[in-house]
Amino acid sequence: MTALDFLVAVATKSGQQIDLHFGHADAFAIYHVSGGSVAFHENRAVEHYCQGGYGDDDKREAILRALADCRAVFLARVGDGPARRLREAGIEPVTAFPYGEPVESIANWLSSQ
Repeated sequence: MTALDFLVAVATKSGQQIDLHFGHADAFAIYHVSGGSVAFHENRAVEHYCQGGYGDDDKREAILRALADCRAVFLARVGDGPARRLREAGIEPVTAFPYGEPVESIANWLSSQ
């Protein structure tokens, strides 16, 4: 993939909105961005990271591996620790579009880059 051809993950329960916290996601919708167009690519199942007030580090690392080929992940919310680990893994956590529609939100993010 090139700089104009990449993947973006979205934490979504409904598939219609960016409506999940990083720690509560059981799956991520993956979108392919190519030349400015955005299209749904696939769903990737993960085990959610949040374990009732604390995070399971092994599950967080498994999520990072599942999203390793993504440039960014769109989330309703993310804690400071997981956001730092995402950045260290080269994945930008994007929380500017909570409850937004994924394709439109990704397009708006692209236009602000």
